[in-house]
Amino acid sequence: MIDLDEYFTIESLQKDQSNIADEEFKHILETTGGEMASSVISLSVKLSEYPDEDIPISEYSLYKDNIWLLEYTTGKNPTKIYFYNEDKKYNGLKRALLYYLIPDFCIFGNIKSYSTTKSYAQIFNTFISYVFKHNHLSPDDPSDINCITPAMLNEALDRAKNNNDAVRHYSSLFRIIRLWLSLSSQGAIPKIYRINIDPTSVDNKKRHKDVVNHFQGTLSTWLPFSQDELSKLIEYSLFWLEIALPQLIKVRNYLSEIALTKNSKANFYCSKPDKEFEKNTNITINKINIMSSISNYNKNNLKNHQKPYCYTWKNQYAVALDHVRNALFILIGLTIGMRAREIGQTKLADIYKDNNDEYWINITRFKTTNDPNYLGETELMPVPYFIGDCVDSFRHLKSLSDFNKNGYLFQSNKSRKILNNFTNSQITLITNEIRQFTGVERVHNHRFRKTVAEILINQSERNIDLIRMLFGHESYAMTLKYISRNPFMVSTIAEAIEVNFTEDFHEIVRSIRDESYSGRSAERIANAMITIPEKFVGKQLKLQIMNYVSHMLSSGEMLFIHRSALGTYCIHSGKIEKDAPLPCHVEKDNSDQFLIPDVNNCQLDCQYCVVLEKSRKAISDNINFYHRVLESTDNIGKKAEAMIRNKLAANEKHLENLDMNHYKVKKARKMDIVQL
Repeated sequence: MIDLDEYFTIESLQKDQSNIADEEFKHILETTGGEMASSVISLSVKLSEYPDEDIPISEYSLYKDNIWLLEYTTGKNPTKIYFYNEDKKYNGLKRALLYYLIPDFCIFGNIKSYSTTKSYAQIFNTFISYVFKHNHLSPDDPSDINCITPAMLNEALDRAKNNNDAVRHYSSLFRIIRLWLSLSSQGAIPKIYRINIDPTSVDNKKRHKDVVNHFQGTLSTWLPFSQDELSKLIEYSLFWLEIALPQLIKVRNYLSEIALTKNSKANFYCSKPDKEFEKNTNITINKINIMSSISNYNKNNLKNHQKPYCYTWKNQYAVALDHVRNALFILIGLTIGMRAREIGQTKLADIYKDNNDEYWINITRFKTTNDPNYLGETELMPVPYFIGDCVDSFRHLKSLSDFNKNGYLFQSNKSRKILNNFTNSQITLITNEIRQFTGVERVHNHRFRKTVAEILINQSERNIDLIRMLFGHESYAMTLKYISRNPFMVSTIAEAIEVNFTEDFHEIVRSIRDESYSGRSAERIANAMITIPEKFVGKQLKLQIMNYVSHMLSSGEMLFIHRSALGTYCIHSGKIEKDAPLPCHVEKDNSDQFLIPDVNNCQLDCQYCVVLEKSRKAISDNINFYHRVLESTDNIGKKAEAMIRNKLAANEKHLENLDMNHYKVKKARKMDIVQL
C-alpha cells in the first residue's frame, strides 16, 4: 500500500484541483459564449413572428407558460422550470436567457441534458439578487438595464467572490452574466433585455483567471453525477457488458473459426450472398445495432473469375469494441478512482485473476502528475469480480486480428494507430463518446470518483443496490472496507464529506462562537475555540476541517455530521457497536444494518446531540408540551410517565445550557458582542 502522506502531497492535490478547475471553467465558457451560427433563427426573430409568445419549448410547453415542462423521465419527477408568481418582472429576462440553454435551442457549446437547463434556472436567483435587487433595478425596464455599467457588474462579481457563506455564487453569477453579455452583443435576445456594454469590460482574461483560481480555492469544484445521469451511465454500461458482450463473443468465435484474420483487411469473399455469414455477423438487440457486416458486389471480380461478393466487418467490430471499452471505463471509474495519467498507463494485462479466483489490478501511481520518475510506483488493488470477468471477455474480443496493438486497456479500437504512450487526448475521445451515447454532459474521471464518494456519504437507501452491484459486496460495511484499501477513493470521499458537511459544520461553529450552545460535542468545540481561536476563523477553519476528515478516513474511522428533525445536530465519529447502540437505536431491530445515527429518531439525552440557539423555540415548545401531557393525562402508566419526565429533563437541561452559554466564547475571547 502506498503511503498516503507521500501519495497525496500538497503539490499533487493542488495539481488535481487545478485540472478539475480548468475543465469546469472550460464547460462554463463553452455553454455561455461563442459565435452564433448565421443559420440560427434567433429568439428575437421568433418573437417578432409570434408576438403572443406561442413558441414551443418542448412537446409539453410553450414559451409564454408559467411552468416549462421539459421532459418526463421514467421513475422520477418530470423536469420543470418555474417562473416567478409574484416578482413577474424577472420572468421576461429569465425566459430569454434560459431559452438558449435548452438542448434543442442552445447556440453555445453542446448542451444535451435538460438537467443543465434546470441547473441554470436554479442559479438565476443569484444573478437577480446581485445585479438587480442589490441595485434596486428592474430587468423589464430598458432604462434600468441601461443604467447598468461594467463597474456595477464587476462589483457584483467581487461581492459574490467574497461571500464565504456561498462559495459557488461567484462562478454561478459569472455564468449568467457572461451568457447575458454574449446574447446581447449578438442581438439574440429581445432588445428590451439587452445590455449595451463591451463584454470584454467584464468577460476578460483577468476575470477568467480569477474565477479559475476561486474554483481551486473551494473543495466543491466538481459536481457528482446526478441520480438521473448515473442511471443513464449505468444503463449504457450494463447493456454493453451484460447483454451485448456475450453476443460479441459469439461473433468473435465464429470469425475465428472461418479463419478470416489471416490478412489485414480480413474481408469475406463469396460467389453469392452468404446467409450464414450475415446471420452470425449482424446482431441487433432492443433496436440497437451491436455488430454488422457490409456486403459489396463487384462485377469486375466476376469477369476476372473472382468471387464478386465481399463482406467487410472489421470496422463495425471495432465500433462494438469501443462501446465495450466505454462501458468498462464507466464501471472502473466508479469503483477504482484513478487519475487520468494512471488510467492511461493501464494495460489489459494489469487486470488479472489470482489462484483464489479473485481479480486484481496493477495501478501505476504517481506522487505528482509531473513526477519525473516516469515508471511511478505500482500498487495492487482488488477489482470487483463482475468487472474482472468483463475485462477477460474484452481481452478475448481484442485477441482477434490486430486489435490488441500495444495492449492499452482504453485505447481506441477504430484507430489503426499503435500507441507508444496514452495521453489525455485519448481519454477525452472516450468521454466524448460516452457523452454522445448517454446524453450525460461533462463526463470526466473526476466526476466518477466524486459520485461514488457522494453516494457513500449520503448513505441513501436507494443507492445501496448500486453500491453492491459496483463492488460485489453484500453489505455497506464491506463496501467501506473495500474503499479504505483505495487511497484515491479515501481522499475523494474525504473531500466529498468536507463539501457535504461544511455548511452544517460552519453553522455549528458560528452558533457556538457567536451565540449559544448545549451538548458535550458542542462544549468540546467551544473549549477548542477558546484555547486555539486562530483555527476557527476564515480559510484556516476550512483547512482544519479537511485535514481532520482526511485523517479520520485514512485511519479507517467514520465521521457523521447531520441535522436532525428537531433542528439539532448529531456529531458522531467512530463505529457504533450493535451491543452498545445509541439512544436513537434503542428498541429497534439493528441486526441487519450497518449502524449509523438515526437522525429521524434523535434523542436529546444523547451525548452526541448538539443544540444551538436556533433550536431554542423548539426546545421551549417541547417543554410546554411535556408539561401539558403530565398535567392533563390521568392514569398514565409509570413507564410512559418516566419516559416523558426523562425527555422533559433533557429539554430543560439544554434550555438551561443555552442560557448559561450565551456569548460564552465571545466573552472568553473578549470579542465584541453584537445582539443578533
